[in-house]
Amino acid sequence: MPPWFETALAILAAIAAVFFFGKYRETAAALHESERMKHKLSKDLDRYRDVPQLRALRDGLIGERNLPVDDDGREHLLIRDSARKLVHISVQKTAEPVTAEEAVHYRAGGEERVLKELE
Repeated sequence: MPPWFETALAILAAIAAVFFFGKYRETAAALHESERMKHKLSKDLDRYRDVPQLRALRDGLIGERNLPVDDDGREHLLIRDSARKLVHISVQKTAEPVTAEEAVHYRAGGEERVLKELE
């Protein structure tokens, strides 16, 4: 085999190796980014999965939706916590509509406080 042919093969092998490792790094980076996005979107999906339950809870607590009531007048519901485990909640409530200008007060620790809207 002539020396120029061996040199050409060595140069071609080096160029192929550079392209191969470049493509490998690019693919590894894409897989890493894909895993990161999958984890992020999974967390977002869990957050959005809770929205219908939270709306149902809100509607049940303000009286727009009927919750199951026992003989003692307590209302019951099942809802999932942040670990996606079921939690049983029983509520004895009175729901009263208020105007936007009206301030609602409650007493805690012997002190009168103004109730703020949940955000």
